[in-house]
Amino acid sequence: MIYLDHAATSPTLQCAKVAFNAVSATIWGNPNSIHSFGQDARKTLESSREVVAQCLGCEPDQVFFVPSATEACRIALAIMVEKCRFVTASLVEHLAVTSITDYMVPIIRTGNKLRGAAHICTNNETGKIYDLGKDFLGYDVKFSDCTAAIGKQKINFRSSGIDFICGSGHKIGAPVGIGVLIAKTPADITERFHFGTPSVPLAAAFASALEFRTKEIDLFAGVTEFLHDRLIDGIMNEIPDAQLNGCPCFGHRMEQSPYITNVSFPGIENHALVLRLAADGLMVSSGAACSSGNNEPSRVLLASGYSEERARSAIRFSFDYKLDFDANDMGNNYGLNLERDARIIDEAVKIVAQNVREMKKISSTRDKSDFPVES
Repeated sequence: MIYLDHAATSPTLQCAKVAFNAVSATIWGNPNSIHSFGQDARKTLESSREVVAQCLGCEPDQVFFVPSATEACRIALAIMVEKCRFVTASLVEHLAVTSITDYMVPIIRTGNKLRGAAHICTNNETGKIYDLGKDFLGYDVKFSDCTAAIGKQKINFRSSGIDFICGSGHKIGAPVGIGVLIAKTPADITERFHFGTPSVPLAAAFASALEFRTKEIDLFAGVTEFLHDRLIDGIMNEIPDAQLNGCPCFGHRMEQSPYITNVSFPGIENHALVLRLAADGLMVSSGAACSSGNNEPSRVLLASGYSEERARSAIRFSFDYKLDFDANDMGNNYGLNLERDARIIDEAVKIVAQNVREMKKISSTRDKSDFPVES
């Protein structure tokens, strides 16, 4: 089985499993309790905050652990609606943002001139990296969903000028159920929200996964770039009319994440292709996982200027620095093996090419049968 859907979720890293199991076995107090068991849990939670802060260039008290990046989006946007005269969102946001911003009722507050904006950092469908300095120009309160960027691109929250960013654990190799919200002014969070009891083991796993990726962020990005561009080259060679929705990483490192690529196959319905590929052992997606059951063309691709036909035939391939589940990140060379993973990519290309050709043949036969020749 070949898994190229890491933008949906990534397998849990061994280092995150070790951290989770160690804390689960020894630290089980409520970190809000004042007795020794609670304070031991509090110290472990604060240690995890310090690790995340170091990785993302912020202060520990600016780090808030939440159940998911979606929850972080809700919190940040709720604060912005309260503080700002209006809040706008880009047209390329994840559903976690648009499910809120699409239904916002404008509240005009007399004398309030603050302008709020939400803009995703790295697109979760195409891998495009946005120039947030340019996109946030003229806005006062700023929020960026960094789920596709955290642990994969260098982030310095302190120097960014952004008020809120968020990320998700299961996109970087931590277990599902933990995310993070970073707030420039912690009081914006603490004075408005009461959180449930935080999961200290999940926070420790998140911190471990993020620290692991951050320490070798350039190495991992470079390896993934090789795999990303090898897949694109292979598909374009095998299927000449395939269309790349984005760009290769080589020569475009500031514009394109190596962890995501998006390719359209003209005349092919993307959901049908995803199912055929899965049946042949290749796991990919037709867009964001939360929208996978929606047959509408990707609003992100449409907003990016691509046609409806192109959006309906688009497939997202997403990578990690290693593609073998059995490769141990705590083992030799972090489980890296370029020769092994190049073979995996080449096999993925063969599976895609074979299925696209078969689907085109079926489509061509069907078109001919629709117009029988009269005798």
